[in-house]
Parts: sequence; C-alpha cells; structure tokens
Amino acid sequence: MSDIDVIDDLTLTRATDDDWDDIIAADARAFAMRNPLADDERDDLRRKVADDDVVVVRDPSLPSAPLVGVSMFYRMSMTLPGGAQADAAGLSWVSVAATHRRRGILRRMLSELRDQWLAENQTFAILTASEGTIYERFGFGPACFAHTVQIASGAQLRAAPPAAAQVRFANADEVAAAIPDIHRRWTATRPGALARTESWWTPILADRSSERPPAASGLHYLLHEDGYASYRVIKDVADGTVRAEVEEVVAVTDAAHTELWRVLASLDLIPTLRAAIPVDDPLPAKMIDLRAVEVTGHDDKMWVRILDIPTALTARRYRGGLDVVLGVEDRFAGQGGVFALTVSDDGIATVTESSERPSVRLDVSVLSSIYLGGLSARGFAAAGRLWTDSDATLDALDRAFSTAHAPFAGTFF
Repeated sequence: MSDIDVIDDLTLTRATDDDWDDIIAADARAFAMRNPLADDERDDLRRKVADDDVVVVRDPSLPSAPLVGVSMFYRMSMTLPGGAQADAAGLSWVSVAATHRRRGILRRMLSELRDQWLAENQTFAILTASEGTIYERFGFGPACFAHTVQIASGAQLRAAPPAAAQVRFANADEVAAAIPDIHRRWTATRPGALARTESWWTPILADRSSERPPAASGLHYLLHEDGYASYRVIKDVADGTVRAEVEEVVAVTDAAHTELWRVLASLDLIPTLRAAIPVDDPLPAKMIDLRAVEVTGHDDKMWVRILDIPTALTARRYRGGLDVVLGVEDRFAGQGGVFALTVSDDGIATVTESSERPSVRLDVSVLSSIYLGGLSARGFAAAGRLWTDSDATLDALDRAFSTAHAPFAGTFF
C-alpha cells in the first residue's frame, strides 16, 4: 500500500474525512440512487468501514481534482461448510466515473486492496455484484444464490397448525432484544452466512424511512423462539395494488420455519407475497400445492474469492474422502499453484504444495464458486472450465465439496 500512488495523471490514496462528501455523491451517481445517503445513513456507513480500508482515485488535471474512482471493504465474518467462522474482506462501493472508463482505474484499485488483503493474511474476499461480467477476471466466482418467489394469498401448508400460537408480532424493543441472537444461531447452520456486528444491526433495526423502497411501510416483525421474519407492505401508487415484500425469514429449526411461513401466507388483505429464499428452501415441499410458491427469478447473491488456497481448503469440512492434486490458475493475485489435497473420511483436509502432475485443473474463480457448495464441480466440467483426469476423480471431487445446505449469505453489502 502507498500513501499516494500515481496512475498516469491520476492519484490513488486512502480516504480521509475530506473525501466523504465526494464518495457519497459518487456512489449515488454510480448506483442510480435518487438521492445521496442521508446524514444518519452516512454515519451508519462510517461506523462500518475504516478510512484506511477505502481507496479513492482523483484526477488532479481537472478543476477541483474530482473523485473518479472508489473502492472499499468491510471486515466481515462468514460461515464455512462444517460451521467454522472465517474472516472475509467484503468488497463494496466499487465504482469508476463514467468520464474515466477504460483507463485501468478498477484494476489499480483492486490491486491496491488485494495487496492489503495479502499483507493482512486474509483468506477470503467476498462481494455482491451489480453486474455479472466484471469480477471473474479478478478471481471471484459466484458462490451463493437465491430464488425469488411469489406466493399467492391463502396458500396452505401441509402441517396442521399447532394448538397454541408459536408466532407473535413483536414491537421494536422485543425485536432488538431477540433477533441478533437468533441470527447468530442461524449463521452456524448455513455455509456462506454472514455474521452481523452491532454496527450492522443498528441501521437494520432503525429502519429509517430514507432506506425504504418507494410506497413501502416500515418493517413488521414476526417472532418465534427459534426464528423471526420481517416484511414490508407496499402499495403501488399507479394502480393501488398491494403486496408484501418479505425481507428476511431466519429460522434455526424446521418448526420455526413452518410457523413463520404459516403466518406470512395468511396475512390479512395481502394478495401476494414476494421473497428471496435459499435455492434449497423446503417451503414448496411444505405446501399442499407446491405451485403456490412460484419461482420468478434466480440470482447470484454473493461472490467469493479465495486469497489463500491452502488455508481455505483446510478451514472447511468435506462430505467425503478425497485425494487429488489441484492445479489452480490465479492470473490476478498470483496465489495459484499446485496443491495436494487429501481429505480423510471424517471430512478433515490436509494441503501441501506439490510438484506432481495435477489430477484437477481449474481457475481460482471456479474453485471459489464450488468452495461453499453452491455450484458443482461437474457443472463446471461440463462447461469446459474444470478438468479432471477421470470421471471417478470428478465424482469424488463433487461429493467432497457438496454441502447439506445450499450456501446463503443473508446480508446485503
């Protein structure tokens, strides 16, 4: 990292207090926001990210040396297959001004952050991508996905309702007291789940009107001892139609999941619910009519970039024995190589650098995509993006990297 770096006639530095007005304005332009962040939202952001973790690029050849690029990262924690927690650099707010495209600004900013991550011995970088074609060349691969679903009013669950209600509406104080711990318990059950510190909970619980979608109510919360759900009511200003947008359903147990969805599906005067759920969510199977849960979209929700391959491979647990030699290409960070990966029958891995001929060849972006279990090695092999020396090797690789639950991040950043 450098205090001031020169890219042609541009300068790259770390953020200071004086940069934040321009950072906020650039973000609003880049991400098509109606208005820049309000002061309270800006304060929330500053509590979640340190200035030294923010890169800004300016053009001093123009009047006022405008800000023409910004990138930052949050210090986050992610659940790995097997339940271990790992630190992850959450790349965010990445933008280059439309006036300064095709000048290498994005690559230079990400190279600067990459050098910092490697110096800090970070194992993972993660991001949520506004466009799907940008980040693969930097070693990121899509790793967590969600189904967007629509549920018509009156949809009925197969399970008989309990004799006594298990779910109740909760006020703000009850919500603030209960849901952070429920969410913490849930993160242990789902690979890819992102933990939330107090600085993340503060804006969620504040539910400021400036952060709500147009024509949307504040958040309504449903509380179960092992789960919670939140939703908004939205009334279309053009035709007056009403729907509910489910923000979260966080359930530690199947029973909590069932009862929360039972209430959501029976909300008064709400003809339609919409939600984003894990791709393996059991909700359709719980319905009398599985067609009641209509899948209207399939979206990538989080991308992963492995920075330290041996550490990453030994940090997770696997679902089958494995003995392979991985040849990993990493054209951006130079952290590739050849690694012998041996997994015991109880799912524990050992990794060493190897001089042997690889039995598996793949790019680090592909390894990052299969790491959490969200995409299969066989799928990448069929696409010509992963090579193995035999079908038996491919079967073993696919089985070992699979997970009992599809990865789901649960937090947008």
